Amino acid sequence: MSISTHIGDENVIAITTAQIQQLYVAYLGRAADKAGLDYWSQQLNAEKPVLTLENLRANFVNEQPEYVNAYAGLSRSDTVVKIYNNLFGRAPDAAGLAYWTTGGGATVNADQLLTAFVAGAGATDAKIIANKVLVAEVYTSTAGANYAAADAKSIISGVDDTALSVTKAVGHLSDGTLSGIAIPQSVATLKLALAADAAKTAFETTKVADVLALEKQLVTLTVANAQLADQGQALADDAYTYTTLTGELAGDLTAARGGALGGKTTLQLTGDATVAAADLVAARAALIAKDSASIDKITAYEKAAVALAATSKVVKADADQAVGTLAAYGANAANATVWNKALADAGIDKGVVTTAAAQAQAIYDFLANKATSATDVAKIATDFSGVTNFTTVGTLAAKDQAYNKAFDAFTKADTAVKVNADLTANVEGTTWANDYQADATAKAKVDASKSLDALEGSYKAIADAYDAAVAANKAAGEKVTAETTLKVLGDTLGVISGTGVADKSDVFYFAKGNVTSSDGALTLEAGKDSIYLGEGYTLNKTATIDATGIHGANNSALEVFFFKDAVSGNVKAVIETAAEGNTTVTNATLAANPADKVSIIELVGVTDVSQVSFANGVISHVA
Repeated sequence: MSISTHIGDENVIAITTAQIQQLYVAYLGRAADKAGLDYWSQQLNAEKPVLTLENLRANFVNEQPEYVNAYAGLSRSDTVVKIYNNLFGRAPDAAGLAYWTTGGGATVNADQLLTAFVAGAGATDAKIIANKVLVAEVYTSTAGANYAAADAKSIISGVDDTALSVTKAVGHLSDGTLSGIAIPQSVATLKLALAADAAKTAFETTKVADVLALEKQLVTLTVANAQLADQGQALADDAYTYTTLTGELAGDLTAARGGALGGKTTLQLTGDATVAAADLVAARAALIAKDSASIDKITAYEKAAVALAATSKVVKADADQAVGTLAAYGANAANATVWNKALADAGIDKGVVTTAAAQAQAIYDFLANKATSATDVAKIATDFSGVTNFTTVGTLAAKDQAYNKAFDAFTKADTAVKVNADLTANVEGTTWANDYQADATAKAKVDASKSLDALEGSYKAIADAYDAAVAANKAAGEKVTAETTLKVLGDTLGVISGTGVADKSDVFYFAKGNVTSSDGALTLEAGKDSIYLGEGYTLNKTATIDATGIHGANNSALEVFFFKDAVSGNVKAVIETAAEGNTTVTNATLAANPADKVSIIELVGVTDVSQVSFANGVISHVA
């Protein structure tokens, strides 16, 4: 994994790396090997990406020999159990297994099971996934060429939702139980903290799009659904941070449910709907017993109610805008012939309705009137054939006419149920009609709540995953704080100085694992103290330095150089802050400036390059 964020798009790489690790953990039950992880990261993050994450999931399941060997001959049930065990350290419960094998989830392809399981993970399972991926990231970056498949499996096998399990797993990087890996415990602690911080930051960066999509879906749903309180997006898409956006979405979800739903859950609303349905059955029986013609009245009412529910009145602002566009056409004298013909066909007297605006409104009202025949509507449409100013008026007026006709039919059916032939009130009919509307509303509320449930579930999955990343980051950070041998490089002015505690294996590091252009001097105790630079660095032993600068550097790699300073006699570590070719640091002073993109640290008391070593991102003063 790439923990540091030296390179511009590395935050993107970091989250993609975590997602790739999820594939290894879920499908193969192990941490990724460095070569494989780097390869897929490059494929996904190239200037012109070779494949998408969806392609990669399919590739794992359909083309990777390791997956094929591991899952060959397994039933659907066994496949689900195996992936569940890899992810969560347990099999699904009976209901869950049934859902994924014979129920609604049975059609989800194997390459999509990981996504589905992660999306449906509860808070505890989300922590397990986050912790396993975090440990896998640290193992992969530390193992490098010393990667061993057995170790990659064992190091994540005991990880659960607790910080203690993470600490125990990462402890194997220092206790000699892993092949070819033995880094100081404090370095392992630091690597974990930096990885956890990078994971949290990357999550915040990359999940904004997912949360924004949910916010937009919520806005659309609430505007279209009368049972939900309308919500709106407060900021422009690019103005959000993860924190501001999730805060808005959480508030909007609560507010949407607080409208006609009264803040009730789907379960509560289903209970209300059950009561309403029972009331309707009782009211229908009472009406039938009282009114011999009630069956026909009920049938007509139900038909009219359904028809009315299928229509809606045009928003006045939309109609006004369309009428204004048509009025502009009528105000143009060049259009008088067409305009006058349409007015005549609509029966509009220009002597009474005198302005183009009023005439355009009258045309709209004529078309929207329930009594206007299809023949008369067709005449107006023919009059304005090819006139784009009329198009929206024609469409919206037709919608309003459909509503007006349905409303008229419903009003008549409603009256027939509620009023007797002698014009006296039909009490039983009124009760039934009211209960019918209450039943319909109760059912609509349940449907609206279920739609809201889906958005809330999607948001909760993201929120739980984020909480898991935050918890992992907090726990790892607390470990760093408690580790007294870890010391941050550079003061508030960026000056590096310090001496480790005698007989302690102190590890100096740059905050958040980002090497800065801070300069200064450190005294490292031989055989004990070290400097941790972060991931991605290589030692360049062949580069040279003279009065014009450093020569022989690799402009596509982050590098560290060791040069002996002719003035002080001490060795200085020259550490790039970004991948550079030859730099302008010279042997005259071996002092950096911001333009050099390097940090220069004088290693006090180290008088020969042979006294320092570099491995796994660590500079050490050897005994």
